[in-house]
Amino acid sequence: MKLKTALLTLAVFATACSDSEDPKPPDAGTTEPLYVAITQVAIAGGNTQSYLVTLEDIEEEQTVGIGDAVELPADSYIAAGLPGTGKFIVSSSRVPTVTPYTLNADGSLVASEALSFTSQGVAAVNGYQSQHYFVSETKAYYFDHVNYKLVIWNPQDLSIISSKDLTSQLKDGDFTFRYSQSLAVTAGDDVIIAGGWHAADVRTVPAKTALVIVDTRTDEVTVKVDNRCGWARDGVKHTDGKIYYATEPLGSGAHFVSPGTTDAPCMVRFDPATGEFDDWFTTLDAFVAPGTEGDIAGMLLPGAPGKGYLRVMNKATAQAAWDAAVAAERPFNGQSAAVGAWWSLWEVTLGDAPTATPVVRDDLVPTNGRSIPQNPGELLVLPEFINDNAQTRFRLMSPESGLGDAKTVVEGQVRGLLRIR
Repeated sequence: MKLKTALLTLAVFATACSDSEDPKPPDAGTTEPLYVAITQVAIAGGNTQSYLVTLEDIEEEQTVGIGDAVELPADSYIAAGLPGTGKFIVSSSRVPTVTPYTLNADGSLVASEALSFTSQGVAAVNGYQSQHYFVSETKAYYFDHVNYKLVIWNPQDLSIISSKDLTSQLKDGDFTFRYSQSLAVTAGDDVIIAGGWHAADVRTVPAKTALVIVDTRTDEVTVKVDNRCGWARDGVKHTDGKIYYATEPLGSGAHFVSPGTTDAPCMVRFDPATGEFDDWFTTLDAFVAPGTEGDIAGMLLPGAPGKGYLRVMNKATAQAAWDAAVAAERPFNGQSAAVGAWWSLWEVTLGDAPTATPVVRDDLVPTNGRSIPQNPGELLVLPEFINDNAQTRFRLMSPESGLGDAKTVVEGQVRGLLRIR
């Protein structure tokens, strides 16, 4: 199956969506899967242009270009929604709106009027797919990291329901707060998203991680903070229900460039049953031995039951890039270290005494340490930015078996992927 060749019809509804509490998504005459992806392609002047493409299969070997794609505003990059409902939203990094799309019976995608979040003080509905959590077709959350808010809205009638101000729990002086780019973790009726702080120079990361926990029945919010481990934003649930949070690549990169102001990458554990972090703590180098201290990045995605994955930095390669940046008088900070193509993949067995082994496969090479996993539906997908970030390869991740194949390649950087049928 190939990229959908017909140009997508983009029209604006003159009326609001149906008021039905249980709308039936159009099946476009078939039950075959259909995915939407937003990809950003580099253009002249160091800028990017966003495109909306559709794919009928993300598991086959194929290379998808943008020849039949639909051009979107240049700053669009997030697609989110409830998988398989024939609906999704597109959000932007520069404007305070989300634009809903609906799959019509004829296979076209129709855009309705955008919903503005301006009333909530939102300047741009940006971040990652993880910050757009859909509870149902009538309730969704936007975790606003800039204004320290949880915005609750209705995707069906395109209205703001309410919001929760988390400033007192999340604001920490001049540090920048950011939610995890990894997917939120669920525990019963709770959805849990992690966040961390860094200084403006991205060389200092305080030993502090927050969990924002929302009860999806009542929308009540609880914030739990751990003061032992910094930037531990990537969470993986163990078979015993406890959630392990590890330092993510930016925090590890900050330690690499400035060990005096950022502690070594680490891992802590949260128990949803008690609602607290427990006393367990480890540095990642305590159970991963790449050769030198401080080379470890963070948890990516859950693997097979009881397992997860870490990125490990090739310190020599990163050091060479750092030296070159210094020679050229270019800045090099934690973000610079995180996005270089010098991170390999290791599998971790979780528990009181974790172990880790490198993943050796012919189709795995060191990649960008930045991990922006997507939840398109039945499978988790880890986009791998390859060929100097000019293409994205979809690495499939199964909750039963862990790391899978990567055959589909899309032009540009894909940070938004969703199954809509």
